[in-house]
Amino acid sequence: MNRSEMRLVLAGTLLTGVSYGLARFAYGLFLPSMREDVGLGPAIAGIIGSGAYVGYCLAIVASALLVERLGARRVAIAAALVAAGGMTIVAISTSALWLAGGILFAGLSTGLASPPMAQAVSASIAPARQGRANTVINAGTSLGVAVSGPVAFIATGQWRLAYAAFVVAALLNALLLLMTMPRANAGTGRQSGSRQEEPRGGLWRPRALMLVVAATSAGLASAAYWTFSSEAVVMLGHFDQAMTNIVWILIGVAGLIGSLAGDLVKRLGLNVTHRATLAALALSLGLLALIPSSLPAVLFSAALFGGAYIMLTGVYLVWGIRLYADRPAIGLGLPFLMIAVGQIVGSPLAGYLIGSRGYAFCFIVFGLIALATMLVGYRPDEKQDERQEEVVAARGACRKPVSSAMSGSPVPRFYMPAMPPLGLMDRIGRSVGDWLRSVRR
Repeated sequence: MNRSEMRLVLAGTLLTGVSYGLARFAYGLFLPSMREDVGLGPAIAGIIGSGAYVGYCLAIVASALLVERLGARRVAIAAALVAAGGMTIVAISTSALWLAGGILFAGLSTGLASPPMAQAVSASIAPARQGRANTVINAGTSLGVAVSGPVAFIATGQWRLAYAAFVVAALLNALLLLMTMPRANAGTGRQSGSRQEEPRGGLWRPRALMLVVAATSAGLASAAYWTFSSEAVVMLGHFDQAMTNIVWILIGVAGLIGSLAGDLVKRLGLNVTHRATLAALALSLGLLALIPSSLPAVLFSAALFGGAYIMLTGVYLVWGIRLYADRPAIGLGLPFLMIAVGQIVGSPLAGYLIGSRGYAFCFIVFGLIALATMLVGYRPDEKQDERQEEVVAARGACRKPVSSAMSGSPVPRFYMPAMPPLGLMDRIGRSVGDWLRSVRR
């Protein structure tokens, strides 16, 4: 990559880390201190935790329209500023209501961040290097999660100070995006035109329900760990805040193992990889519930969860692409959206169970949810697969790829759940725009 491309990738990686690793997932790390300062019950803490996921679902719909109307550069900068604004509210909040508003507002940045970066990579980086660029940018989530741990160490339990540091990082990222993002949306029209000419199957497929159920259930099962694992380490294991910081760092670092998802699916098959990863997720929850006072068990649980969560998103990516080979953007976006939906439901449910039955009971229940998801599997449809392969083969190289996952390679090596595809967002944006124009008439 040349220097300008490297600067763009750096800015995009930092944006992903700020919006997802800090604005979205760091809430779980600092929850024990927040509950003590603000006075949150477990049920309210769970509802607040789901606010970031609600913000994500709302923003990904709006982001497509904004990218099309305002351009990728402005939307990417706005995402960093929204993250900074939301985390500022969190840092100064003195009540549950203000904290909930800050988490929700910060969560908007996650949906805003993804489409403009995908658009910028497509417009500014040569197709041969786009896969590597997206790989690095997408790894920002795990990087952000891992970095939040050392910041917690430096802040020595002062979560407001930590969030103030996150705000500074978001503002610096906005400045970097201002200097590195391309000003024009080169190629958007050509890509749109080529997409409209492609033959496609319908949106609903006979086996889409299985993917929806599996992704939603896995997202639900993961919500308890993301939101309440730090509290469980303190309350059940009787460790201090320093240990929760270490656990958080380990989750982020272990998440990088998700890059093996495509290779494992190729070697072992989709269903074997899916079920084995769900078993690892269930084990991570079970270890934290049953032997939380064992340091090796806690560390092993964190590593299992970080690797399993990211691995699962890779499995659902492959599943979605196989199901929607002729509409890869839908195949990418559907499972990631359903994971977020599951997390919206799972976070308050976990808070309710903790408040009524305790941490151990909650984590066991969510582990059983992960195990029950193993009953849902991918079943190939040979006729549909043949038809879709013909469509994709006919499409060939006449279309410029938007990302590595939408180009000739059917299984990208690494794709974070935090990065819904530009193609899906573009379709939603155009649909909303057409509807608004029809209303005006």
